[in-house]
Amino acid sequence: MLIVSPKAWHIYDAGDFSLLCTTNPPDDTQWSSGDFLNTEQVVIYGSNGSAYLFRLPLKPAKRSQLPGSVADSQHFRRTISSTGTGNIPAVLFGVMKVPNATPLACEPAWTIFRSPKSTGQYPFRVENYIVRGDARGRILVWAIPEYTKEELTTITDGKAAVPEHTPMETTDMDTEWDRLTRRLPGLIDRAEFEDGGALKITSSLYAPIHGRMFLGMEDGAIIMLPALQKLSTQLFIGKKPSDMPVYRFLRGHEGKVTALLYPNQDDQRYDPGMLISGGIDFTVRVWDLYQCQLQHTFVCQAGEILQLITPPSGCNARVLHSICSIASDHSVALLSLKERKAIMMASRHVFPIQAVKWRPVDDFLLVQCTDGTVYVWQMETGHLDRVVQGGAAEDVMRAVDEEFGEGNGNGFANDVGGNTTLQLFRAIKHRNMDAVRQAAKTGLKNLGGNAAGGGANDGWSKTFFGHPLTVQPVRSSPLDQENHLLLFDVEALVLQLLQEENRTDLISDIGKNTPRTDGKPAEWRSSSTIPGSASSAATSAADQYHSKPPQKQIAFATEGMSMTVEVAQLLVSLLYAWGLDPEMDRLCVEKLGMLQPKQAVNYGIISKSGYMTLLLPTSIHRKSIELPQPQERIRDMLATITRGHWSISNTLTTVHLVALVSVANTLMNIQNATFHSDYEKRRKLHRRLMRMDTKAGQGSGPAPELTQGLGGGYSTSEAAQTFTEQQAQIKQTWSQLTAMHCVLLSERLGYENFKPPDVEVMLRRWQDRCLEIRTASQALILSELRRMGGSGRRHLIEQWAMYLPNFTANESAPLSEMRSASAASNAIPDTPASEQLSNEDEDFEELQHEPTVSDPSLPSLYSVEYRKKQSTAIILLGIIGAEFGPETQLSVSRSPSIDAMKAKQETMSVTDPVIRQVAKALSHIVINPDERLQPFSSLRRSAVDLLGRGFLAWEPFVDIAQILLSLLRLTLDGDRQVTIPTGVPLTPAQDMARAARHALEMLASVRPPVFITVMNTEIARHNSLVQSAQTLNVNLNNATIVRAKEELLRILDMLINKHPQSVADLIVEAVEIVIHSLDPGRIKTHGLVELFPPVGRFPMIAFCKQNRRIAVGSKKGGVYICELRGVKMQSYGGHAQPVSSCEFSPDGKHLATFSCKEGKLLFWQIGATLFGLGSTQPRCVKTCKAVSVSFQNWPELKDHAEYRMARQRWVSNKDVMVILANGKEERYSL
Repeated sequence: MLIVSPKAWHIYDAGDFSLLCTTNPPDDTQWSSGDFLNTEQVVIYGSNGSAYLFRLPLKPAKRSQLPGSVADSQHFRRTISSTGTGNIPAVLFGVMKVPNATPLACEPAWTIFRSPKSTGQYPFRVENYIVRGDARGRILVWAIPEYTKEELTTITDGKAAVPEHTPMETTDMDTEWDRLTRRLPGLIDRAEFEDGGALKITSSLYAPIHGRMFLGMEDGAIIMLPALQKLSTQLFIGKKPSDMPVYRFLRGHEGKVTALLYPNQDDQRYDPGMLISGGIDFTVRVWDLYQCQLQHTFVCQAGEILQLITPPSGCNARVLHSICSIASDHSVALLSLKERKAIMMASRHVFPIQAVKWRPVDDFLLVQCTDGTVYVWQMETGHLDRVVQGGAAEDVMRAVDEEFGEGNGNGFANDVGGNTTLQLFRAIKHRNMDAVRQAAKTGLKNLGGNAAGGGANDGWSKTFFGHPLTVQPVRSSPLDQENHLLLFDVEALVLQLLQEENRTDLISDIGKNTPRTDGKPAEWRSSSTIPGSASSAATSAADQYHSKPPQKQIAFATEGMSMTVEVAQLLVSLLYAWGLDPEMDRLCVEKLGMLQPKQAVNYGIISKSGYMTLLLPTSIHRKSIELPQPQERIRDMLATITRGHWSISNTLTTVHLVALVSVANTLMNIQNATFHSDYEKRRKLHRRLMRMDTKAGQGSGPAPELTQGLGGGYSTSEAAQTFTEQQAQIKQTWSQLTAMHCVLLSERLGYENFKPPDVEVMLRRWQDRCLEIRTASQALILSELRRMGGSGRRHLIEQWAMYLPNFTANESAPLSEMRSASAASNAIPDTPASEQLSNEDEDFEELQHEPTVSDPSLPSLYSVEYRKKQSTAIILLGIIGAEFGPETQLSVSRSPSIDAMKAKQETMSVTDPVIRQVAKALSHIVINPDERLQPFSSLRRSAVDLLGRGFLAWEPFVDIAQILLSLLRLTLDGDRQVTIPTGVPLTPAQDMARAARHALEMLASVRPPVFITVMNTEIARHNSLVQSAQTLNVNLNNATIVRAKEELLRILDMLINKHPQSVADLIVEAVEIVIHSLDPGRIKTHGLVELFPPVGRFPMIAFCKQNRRIAVGSKKGGVYICELRGVKMQSYGGHAQPVSSCEFSPDGKHLATFSCKEGKLLFWQIGATLFGLGSTQPRCVKTCKAVSVSFQNWPELKDHAEYRMARQRWVSNKDVMVILANGKEERYSL
């Protein structure tokens, strides 16, 4: 164990903590930290910025009782004296020196990079690297040499001087910036102003609603510029500064502008045409953006305005119409925008202000200073209530955070609801019984999922309706604000594209179904939302988005294109791989309207924890493309930029590919949108005319606007035909773009210039809450797995198989239908509590099951990480097994060659023991007997999807009945949620229902007999329970098999259309499912075919309204007759071969059954007693010999389906006509 202190570093025995070695620092430095290089060597870092390499003593010194310090040596702990002082020094054998070292403001950061392989690029053999980073923006890298024993002996004996090593690589941020021959583009250029002076940006603000950028300048002016058009001019070829609108200036401050605030961006209660600014002249000014005029000036503070923030909702009405101003004189002011005066002034703070928080319930404003003191002010009266210091101040600020949620960047909390635990604790402490009852009632509502604020914790909230683009300043120093970041929210961009495309339909068709991109119908039901639910939050936000009355136009947008489309153009043009395919580049520019970049862009990534990684300028950024230049040179420079882009990191490649493919698919799905303004006008007009034609049912007349941009001589019909051809070309271009980045990118770039996407990162998006991002992630994962080949997939299997949980020993017994029915009867039928549980889909949920392979003694942190690894392993191996396991098994069975056997060894097959573990894990997650698992989590949704995809591989290892019932239950639970309009994301329950419905369809498609047989068995079990329901005192009305009637009919309809012969083989079981799913009373009055037309395709099914019976001929030759009064099938033998057709006589007294293969026709007597109150058993009264129909005898019938070989038609009550598929008829008489 290594312990480093400023005066010495020590080596202790980790067993009994006895001192083994100690070493003092040189005279001019102190030790700061250290690390082990290997078991015999350590590196110690000094405060002077150098690193020292030491070798531990292998054996004790002469005449010393202390042990050796290396655990692997034979002298370690051999002899030890309890009186030893432990002053055996280590041997210094190397110093990592910094040339031209300068004093640092703080100690540098050190790390060791351990190379997995040695390299021969240097004169010595390298295994480890030491990396140092300091506050001056320098990164230094040393290669640690490995000396031989002779060299070390020479150095330790003093025969040779201790070598000093210089860095092998040095990167300096200042040097890199100075090496730039052309300054990186910014939001403004000096040449754009008449005086050409060096104007400095002192503050900046981006208003995404209007697409405007507000820049506070050093001379007191505020510049308003259209951000999107300006960014396009600065970053892309073909945009000229003359194309930009004229800037607008707001002049009034007498010094630099230090703070800007657009209140409407924080809350809709503020006027959208209002801008607030603060300056060094101690003033806060209110501007009218519509008229570009100054409305009011507040002068009430004696210092520079540092920050402007808005109060949260929940405050009193007077405070809600005000803003909070923080000045450098340590004062805080509440400025009323309505009364145009200061309503509170807090100016007794001794130290600078660090944070401002709010407590609207008590009308308190809490101000925290840099010394830790908290001042509590009353907002209504402006009096200082108390001053809290020390630990009490920290507790007060922490309590506000816990009660109102985490604060945002402005230093205050967003939410106003209280934490029920804290409320209950305070109520008990103050002995307030009314407060105790109220807190208990709120807590019970939260547990039941009916809390008013429950929608904020269900995994999707109003964050879905964020802004696609945010421009945020980055300060490299306190005085520099010229650097800006472009933060793209791909999820918000996709959703707003869908919303804008369907905005006209939603407004004109309120209350009607609107199609989603996934084919799921959605309804506009703004008045039927559940208060406090997730769908209520989403629908209310959609109401604001779609039905908000139009306001004055402030935005600068390209004519014919919305700001959202311009953001998409900006993102796609930056991420596209330019220069790899000249023909594809030409199509993207001409057909899609994309823009070619001028120079390389600095990319970055923001983690979930809020940490940002940003690529600084390198040699690629020193070159820029200026027109005019030859196309070959432009293409070469674009290819250089592209190679630098996709060779940075695996994570960056993953994020950019997902973003590019998802946005491209979205634009292709919304009727092939492009970035050409003229084409967008014609596309929207064409869509409007098509909708008018659909409503009116006739032509809409001439449309001269369709001929715009096509030249003269085009009629309306020719323009429509040309537009249709353009749409096909655009769709093909979008498809080629996605295929190029999904499949061909690594080949075009070369594997040495391409960092492949990280599969583990993409797995977290396998079931993303945004459908478009989910589709892109799945396509990229499958493409990457195919690119790996069999050996790469086998490596992944071996790498992740160790994390698979073992559910074999802990498998629970199957749940009976009785238990499910009784549990369902006790649940609330309208809003089950399980639907309102918290579900954060941003995170990849961990598996809450305690695996048998985990060690109970492991630390909790390791256990959490291990469970996350389990979730990743289940999904990854599930994808490999579902997509590549059955394919390999089929190929091996068809061609047992050497290549096929090799392919079997390289991937998963049905006989692989890993696939059994994966199947058990997926089954356990879907069936979910453990309530600790999230009901609608992304992990469970992924398991549902994979069960449907790879059912052929999982079938031998899962309980099919439980899987089907669980999928049906998930489908039904999701359908209870309120349907939301197009463009609004699905709730977790609705998304789960969509996944379960799709899995049911895939499962039923690959194994129709299994689905029909299992469902028929469950129906028979349910019918038997119904007969004894009163005795068992259970309610079976909420059983899954009862609630799933419509779903069963839908799947059966799908099977009849796709696999009619499979349904015909089990026609008796299929009819029983239909009878169970339909109302017997309606069958009696309307008939079976009228209620469920798909069964009319099968001639072996007959229904008679006179005797209210259903007859079905089975494949085994039996005749099944069902009386709707008893809803039970009775079997009667008669044929030895499959029954081809059945038909009742017009009076309902006889039934004719015909078998083609057997060549026999039977007449059955269906008797009834007086008034139809009773009946007798059907019996065969006549057998007629007919011609046997087979493909050998009738070759013209080979193309006909087996189940449609013949049908019957009664000519009279005694005569029946058999009509074969080839049109020949035979008549038989009773």
